[in-house]
Amino acid sequence: MFNNASIPGPQGSITNLSIDQFSDLLSVNINGIGGSIICTSSSAALVGGLGAHSYTLSKEAIFGVVRSSSCELGVHGIRVNCLVTHSVTPEMEMVGYKDPAEMNGGDSKELTRTSLLQGRSGTAEDVAFAAVFLASDRESGFITGHNLVIDGGYTSGCSHLHFTYTANF
Repeated sequence: MFNNASIPGPQGSITNLSIDQFSDLLSVNINGIGGSIICTSSSAALVGGLGAHSYTLSKEAIFGVVRSSSCELGVHGIRVNCLVTHSVTPEMEMVGYKDPAEMNGGDSKELTRTSLLQGRSGTAEDVAFAAVFLASDRESGFITGHNLVIDGGYTSGCSHLHFTYTANF
């Protein structure tokens, strides 16, 4: 089964958030796991500053649930893994941004950089193919407790200084 539920949750400083505000968020983003063996998290759980505090908290919690569930269910031959996505749902990423052109000192290119692969953003199909891979006993039968990152290298490094090591193509 594939658990792919997610909501962004409350925005703002962590000092202004209450536990009560997390109720709906945790209900969907964590408790929705049920009997799923493939869960979905977010790059916000890997890199600080990519999401609201509440969203980051809930997506990081999924890693723990995947690890502990894989320990419990592995003895029954059930694999539990996680897809960690980045920039697949642009409309969700834009929640809270009033004017994207005002972000990063007016550099809207910086806001829209979504991978290390020039001209390539993530798609729902990328996530679907990864889910099919993890669901396949033949293709990934010995993989459990794993977080498969689908982000075009975004969380692997920074390409801002690419000119120092890039060949001229």
